[in-house]
Amino acid sequence: MPLVGFVLLAVLCIALLGFACACLSDHPMQALERALAAIPAAPALIEVWSLALALAAAGAFAATRGMRTAPTPTALQRLLL
Repeated sequence: MPLVGFVLLAVLCIALLGFACACLSDHPMQALERALAAIPAAPALIEVWSLALALAAAGAFAATRGMRTAPTPTALQRLLL
């Protein structure tokens, strides 16, 4: 297994373990009440979506900026690692 895959799997397992411990230690309705109480403290939805759209546009611009010429065989070979 590649190192990146192992790290992502480890992070996922740790997150699931933390979620299970957090949810099983309280009554399910208490956990739900806490989650719903945190919603007003979250940033406004328009702020989140505008930031996400700006980051996606910047990423798309950066990705297409380097694609002006055909990729070399060496650059294509790097994708196979």
